[in-house]
This record gives sequence, C-alpha cells and structure tokens, in this order.
Amino acid sequence: MMPSAQSWQPVFDRHANLFEALEDGRSLAFLDKSTWDAGQGDSLECRLDGHRMLAQAQSWAGAANCQADMLFVGLRDSFDRLDQAKPDERFGLLKDSIHEGEILFFVMRTKCTLIDVGWEDFLDQLGLAFMGACR
Repeated sequence: MMPSAQSWQPVFDRHANLFEALEDGRSLAFLDKSTWDAGQGDSLECRLDGHRMLAQAQSWAGAANCQADMLFVGLRDSFDRLDQAKPDERFGLLKDSIHEGEILFFVMRTKCTLIDVGWEDFLDQLGLAFMGACR
C-alpha cells in the first residue's frame, strides 16, 4: 500500500532543515512494488514548494515518465510499518528499511546533480552519503 500524504506531511515539516538547501520544485516519490511492476497507479510525491516539502498523491506512469530525483519502492508491507511509526522515528525506520532491502532506493539523477540541487543533507540523514569527489 502507498504511504499516505496525511501521515508523511508532519515528517517533512518536522525535518524541514534537511531541505533548506534544496532547489524549489525538486521531488522524491514513494510507490509500492505492485505499482512499479504495473507501470501505472498511484504514488506519494514529496516536492519542495517554496520553503516546504509538500506530500501529495500523484499518478504514476512508469520510471520513464518520472520527474522525481529519487524513488522509494516499498516491498510487502514496508510502507504500512512506516505509516504506523511516530513522525520522529520515520526517517530512521526508512533508513533501516532501505538497508534491510525492504524498500528499494532508485536514484534518477547523477550524483553531481543531486549534490548541486541540495539533496546532500537528506541523503546523509538516510545514511546514503556519497563518497569521493563529484567533479
């Protein structure tokens, strides 16, 4: 099941400092594996709008049509478990779920682009820091 915008908005609001350097309009998306496999369905898009990450449901039309910089694809009930966690614990659980293989993480832009547009703090929070020089 796709994560809910209502459940995730407080998480992004609470961690607004992670997105201070992010360029306006940049986004990430959450979707479940069945939606990924079907190439269509619903996703949860989180996009920087001014100075706030806004979480909202969006149509998913496959990776080729994706505008998000990063994708989180949940296996089994991984998003249900995340939605049930307290907002303060959500990013830690997301990090653990990625490292345990319960959530697949797809980077849709180059390393240099992600750093240049301001994703570095968010990626560091998830334990996904890039090693080495970008240029």
